[in-house]
Parts: sequence; C-alpha cells; structure tokens
Amino acid sequence: MSTPGYASTLSTLRAQQADQPLSILALAEPITASQAQAQSQFEPGRRSDASTSSSYHNASSSAAAAAAAAAADTMADTSTSSLQLTPASLAADLAHYKDLFSKLRFSYLEQVTKEKYLRSIVGDPPSVVGHEENAALEARLGEMKVELKDKKQAVDGLVADMEAQARVLAGVYEDVNTKIGELDRASPEVERLRDEVEELRRELARRQGEDGKRRESDPRMNMSLDETRRALEEQNSRMAAVEDRIRALEREVPSKVARLEEVDRELTELDRRRNESVRLAVEGKRRKENGGRDEVEELGKWYRSQEVVLKGLGLDVEA
Repeated sequence: MSTPGYASTLSTLRAQQADQPLSILALAEPITASQAQAQSQFEPGRRSDASTSSSYHNASSSAAAAAAAAAADTMADTSTSSLQLTPASLAADLAHYKDLFSKLRFSYLEQVTKEKYLRSIVGDPPSVVGHEENAALEARLGEMKVELKDKKQAVDGLVADMEAQARVLAGVYEDVNTKIGELDRASPEVERLRDEVEELRRELARRQGEDGKRRESDPRMNMSLDETRRALEEQNSRMAAVEDRIRALEREVPSKVARLEEVDRELTELDRRRNESVRLAVEGKRRKENGGRDEVEELGKWYRSQEVVLKGLGLDVEA
C-alpha cells in the first residue's frame, strides 16, 4: 500500500488554503483600502447634501464636513501607521475609531438639528412645534433608545462570540501553519532517509545469493537462529569457566607471592654462601700452588690441639 508523499500532502494543504481562504484573514488585509474607499464614498455624499442646502446652510454644513474629513484623515493615518496587526493594536484602533465616529455623529446631529431649525423658522409659513408634539417625540425617542440599547447589547454579545471564535480559529490557524512549516523542513530529511533505505536495499540485494540466502565471509553469519543461540550459550559457558578459573588464580596470588619472596630470600642466601665457598676454594688453591700452607688446615689443627688440651683439663668441650 503506497502512502502519499510529503510534497503531495503539502501541496494539497496549500491548495485547500487557496481555494477556501479564511474570511477573518481576508478582513485583515484590505483595512487601509476599505478606509480609503469609505472616505471617497463620504465625499460625494457630503457634496450632494451641501448642494441641496441654501448658502446660509452651507456655512454650517462645511464646518461639520471639515471635522468629518479631519476625522477620516486621522483614521487613515492611524491605520497606515499600525501595519503590524496584533490584538493590542487592533483593540487600540477600535477604541480610536469609536471615539472618532462618536465625534462624527455629534457633528452630524448638530448639523442636521441646525438645518431643521433654520428651515423651520425661515419657511413660509414658519413651522412651530407645540408641547404635545415635543412630548410625542420624546416618547418615541425613549422607545427608540430602548430598542437601540437592546440592539447594542445583542451586537456586543455577537462581537464577544466572534472574538472567542476568532481566538480559537487563530490557534488552529497557527497550528496548521506550524505543521506546514514542519512539513517543509521534513521534506528534505524524508528524501535523505529514502535514499539511505534504497542504498541499504541495494547493499542487501548485493549480499544475497540467487536463492535469496545471505552469503557472508564469516561462516557464523550464515548460522540459523537456533544454532546461533546454542553457540552463544556455549560461548557464555566457556567464558564463565574461564572467569571462575581467573578468580581462583586471583585468590592464590597472595600465597604464591609470599612463597616467591621466601624462595627469593633463600636463593639470595645460597648465592652468598656459594660465592663465599668459591672464594675460599680459589684462595686455598692459589696458596697451594704457591707452595704455602693452607691457613684453614692450620686453623683446623690448632682447633684440634686446643680441644685435646681442654679435654685433658677436664673441661667439657662440644665438638
């Protein structure tokens, strides 16, 4: 059964990533482009709103538009400055954008309120709002605020769920990228191991004969498993016997060394005596050859005469 190679597995993973890209990653790529597009879409809308107003209204709307344009420029600068997308930088950008949109909303509401007020007082006839209408509008505004609050809470919950899912997805995505990197690094190692396996197979085929049995120069390499076990047991037995003999000889070493020292001392003493006897013999022979008397013989005669004298005096003399 053939197994797919590492290269095909890696190409399959990359093809799947290309065919099914993650939306969360696609959202992170065109941030600056989407902001530029939003800014370009905001300018025509601002111009169309300004063209429908009177010249007096244009003064107030131009101020709000200038504030909105400045906010958009600040957003673009902030987004282009934070090229490294990290959770901390994205959270800081989100807080910054919320603050800018809050200011933009306030400017828009101020502009619309001023525009409606001016239209109501300069119209013919002027539009005057009574107390009952204000009360009705306030009641409707309260209902809309409650509905808006509920929608905000739902959106916040959805955002929290999306963040949790995004964190899980980010962990899985990082794990997949790590495994892909491991596959990239493992491909050369796998190829090298395959080459080594092929080389070993060729070496094994070269060492095998036609009948499929291995032929080695050493006959022991051609033994069967049972024969090898028996030979190993015999070798272990011989090694155990040799080790026992070695231990026995080691126990006899101290006594042998002591006996050797004693024999050495005796041999030294015998050598000394032999040298002394040889010296005396050589000395006596030399004196006889020179016509002189042997001092040892004279000394022996003197000892015998003294012994006779001492015995005649009744003294006990040992021979």
